[in-house]
Amino acid sequence: MRTHGRRLRRAGLTFVCAVAIVIGPSACSSGGPNVFKRTGEMAVTAFAGREGVSQPQLTRAELNRIPYATIAVSSSGGPRAYLVPLADNGGYLDYRDAVGTSVRMFGGALAGFESTGQDLDGVLYDQSDPIAHLRPLARWPAQVWREYQFSLRHLGLWAIALNCVFQPQGRETIEIVEVSVDVMRVNEVCTNARRQVTNAYWIDENTGFVWKSVQWLGPKIGHVLIEVIRPYAG
Repeated sequence: MRTHGRRLRRAGLTFVCAVAIVIGPSACSSGGPNVFKRTGEMAVTAFAGREGVSQPQLTRAELNRIPYATIAVSSSGGPRAYLVPLADNGGYLDYRDAVGTSVRMFGGALAGFESTGQDLDGVLYDQSDPIAHLRPLARWPAQVWREYQFSLRHLGLWAIALNCVFQPQGRETIEIVEVSVDVMRVNEVCTNARRQVTNAYWIDENTGFVWKSVQWLGPKIGHVLIEVIRPYAG
């Protein structure tokens, strides 16, 4: 069985009110279907930077002031963008920053990306895929199947299917914004008849939690680096 990384459409009331506690007690008072969108966008603006302004490179002390789950995303050695989740739809988390970049995660796996016009619309995962369905490293399969789905204006729906093989590399200590984490690095080589893609994951080998990863977004976008600043607790 496969799971589909799809667009998130709704969110739980618990997170709405958690945002409101920080932003202000009136945020939950008006109700209505747009309350999560309004308060979520207020939170992103307040804690992840103002719209239209490059996000600063924050210190760990500054990041600790953000009372929500937070990830950092960067590409090609560029500066980090800090994103907080605006929705949780059955385990699919939609992270967003103040300038419109949206990263959809399922477990430790990218399930969508919107920013550049060459967006990753969704990903199909095997139920045995340990990046999407976290499990201890000792229980990882040798190989999984994955399909990346794109929606392009002039081409319509377009998909790339890959077979992915995991290659544990050994233990490392990594630093994520001033915090050191002991992890196991696992490389992943994904292939089909036309291409080969390499991803990398830095995981807690006892739980499979992915603290850091370099993941492929497609042939036009390439790879992005994702770091977990504060894990999502549900």
